[in-house]
Formats: sequence, C-alpha cells, structure tokens
Amino acid sequence: MKIVSSNLLLDDETDPVIWRGPVIAGMVKQFWTDVVWDHVDYMFVDMPPGTGDVPLTVFQSIKLDGIIIVTSPQELVSMIVEKAVKMANKMNIKILGVVENMSYIKCPDCGKEINLFGASKVNDVAKDFNLKVLGKLPMDAEIAKAVDAGEVETLNAMNYLKDALQEIEK
Repeated sequence: MKIVSSNLLLDDETDPVIWRGPVIAGMVKQFWTDVVWDHVDYMFVDMPPGTGDVPLTVFQSIKLDGIIIVTSPQELVSMIVEKAVKMANKMNIKILGVVENMSYIKCPDCGKEINLFGASKVNDVAKDFNLKVLGKLPMDAEIAKAVDAGEVETLNAMNYLKDALQEIEK
C-alpha cells in the first residue's frame, strides 16, 4: 500500500498546514499527477469531512468510480452526510455506500457492544439516502496500534472494502 500525505511534505511533521483553497487544490491535484504510483489497482483518497475545497477538487479533477461516505453515530453527523450525499449527487459521483466509524466498543470482559456515542444511526442514514451500509467499525485499540505502526492494510476490519471494490468492477 502506497501513501502520500501533505504531512510528508513538511519540514517538521508537527507544523500546521495553513494553506488557502487554491494552494490546497494544487497540492491535491499533484498527488495524482506528480507522484509516481506505478501500477494502481485501487486508489483511496481520504478526504476531510464536509463539502469544502478538497472534496470539490477531487470530484472535479480525477475520474472516480465511486465514493464511500464515512459517518459516526453522533446525531450532528447525519447533516454532514446529507451535504456529502447532495454534493456527490449534484456532481454525478456514484456513492458505493456508507461506513460507520467509532460505532461501538466491545467490553473486554463480556464481549458486549457498548455504544459510547449513543445508538447507531447508520441504518437510518442509509435508508434516508438510499445507500448501502458497508460496515460498522468499532473503536478498537488494535486498529489504533495498526494505524500507528503503518500496518492498517493488515486489519480484518478493512474487509468491508472488499464488497465495495467488487461492486466497482461490475
């Protein structure tokens, strides 16, 4: 898995990225025009939430087979999802489905799922916008460790992407 990030371009990784829209848009475009990717089967572009400069630049400057909308259980997030859905629809971008992140934690003693942020709303959100639920990701220390170690591709939790990827190939 190859990764590029604005953070990798900074002299000091703790420096903030204080750039206006046009500079960010240029950098985002350079990620697929100036980076040597070799052969790419799938490219994932992790974007900030909402409908700002980065999603707009991505939607306008690269051919997308589809997007996956990531949400979380908090009530306010459904409004952000609605904006993302409307933006994708207006720009004729296919939505492959929705994933709920931080959906729950599992009790280490009994295995019971605990909804830290309240009951999941992903099924309601999906129904409201006619989307497929691709998965619910728990808050999990093992996921955090794998991400910190740069080994996210080894996680079983990433399996939910398989169905979405197969959908693209159809």
